[in-house]
Amino acid sequence: MNNFDLAYGKETLSFRLPTSVKVMEIEAKTSQPILNIEQAILEAVAHPVGTVPLIEVVKPGDKVVIIVSDITRLWVRADVLLPVLLNVLNSAGVPDKDIFIVTATGDHRLQTLEEHIAICGEKVLARVSIYDHECRAQDLVDLGLSSQGTPILVNRRVWEADKVILTGGIAYHLLAGFGGGRKSIAPGVCGYEMIQQNHALALKGGGPSGLNPNIETGKMEGNPVAEDMLEIARRVGVDFILNVVVNDKKEFVYLAAGELQQAHLAGCRVTEEIFGIEIEEKAKLVIVSSGGYPKDTQLYQAIKALDNASYAVQEGGVVILVSECSEGIGSQPFQEFFRHGEVEEMNAKLHTDFTMPGYISLKTASICRRTPVILISSLADDLVKDVKMIPAHSPSEALQLAGQLLGHQPESVYIMPHGGSTFPIVKLKASS
Repeated sequence: MNNFDLAYGKETLSFRLPTSVKVMEIEAKTSQPILNIEQAILEAVAHPVGTVPLIEVVKPGDKVVIIVSDITRLWVRADVLLPVLLNVLNSAGVPDKDIFIVTATGDHRLQTLEEHIAICGEKVLARVSIYDHECRAQDLVDLGLSSQGTPILVNRRVWEADKVILTGGIAYHLLAGFGGGRKSIAPGVCGYEMIQQNHALALKGGGPSGLNPNIETGKMEGNPVAEDMLEIARRVGVDFILNVVVNDKKEFVYLAAGELQQAHLAGCRVTEEIFGIEIEEKAKLVIVSSGGYPKDTQLYQAIKALDNASYAVQEGGVVILVSECSEGIGSQPFQEFFRHGEVEEMNAKLHTDFTMPGYISLKTASICRRTPVILISSLADDLVKDVKMIPAHSPSEALQLAGQLLGHQPESVYIMPHGGSTFPIVKLKASS
């Protein structure tokens, strides 16, 4: 037997697989972290992708807004980017008093002072003002409809600024293909109706099961949600972006600086190089961990790992998801949405009242219908069954259940130790 350890909370679980089973690991590729970050930022904004250097983008007299991610994306480390950005803007003749920050909260709650400090750093907040976007504010600017029919209501401060600079982070995203770039505008600083209607495009053309086949992790071209976001960001107007790509240790490995789409695409390619893992074919069994604490404290967060694993498993295969869930399900709306019944009923409900937790519930139910999901967690069995998964309490029990479901021992198994960040890509076979 061969042993394979996977992170589970603050511990590890050991899976024992027969030596006859071909086991392949899906892990991020090694990447070289940026050592001198300040110098790298200066070089990135001086030699951007698709536009002139930042120092030429702005001019004296401009009112400049810098958009930052909220506390849920602290890994972007805006507190490292902002001091350098402010100094570059100062050298271009834009003083601190003409610069302000807006947090791209989307439809999230407002941030506390402590969170503002964590996001931006005390020294930055001593220099410039910061404002949280409020998606239900009364003074949002109405820019009409996008070509997809999405109402474009945008933060007034952002709209009225002379120059708009986006910071953010680029990573795989199950709805928008990739995060970062245009997402700082849409949904970041747009109205609640825009956010809901844009995300609801994920159901467009999906039929009774609800999921549009063009909505995939890593896919932006032909993805109506991603294309709508880009169109809206262009309508609002973005003058420069500075996005980061981080490795599995959360170290900066690339700075995407420049024009809204071109710089973002350059960052997406780097993300793919590190986290997009080519596989020869799908397997009958995939064993996936969210990566242990703190990534597996809630089931809701672990669905990202499950979704990534779904791209590596054959239809009718089995997924074993390892996630301690020490804080429970993590989202009451996500949990409650399963009460609408099967995939078709969940889809019908989403068409009348779209919510992101509801969409994640539908996505989860769709995966569980195609490929049974065995969950090893600290959740009560009835809770696990409520979200359409099969409870297991140990690796040996999970493997036994998988064997029963498959009717045989699988010939090959994929193991994904950091399933939330690695994305399996089936190699396209060359046509003969």
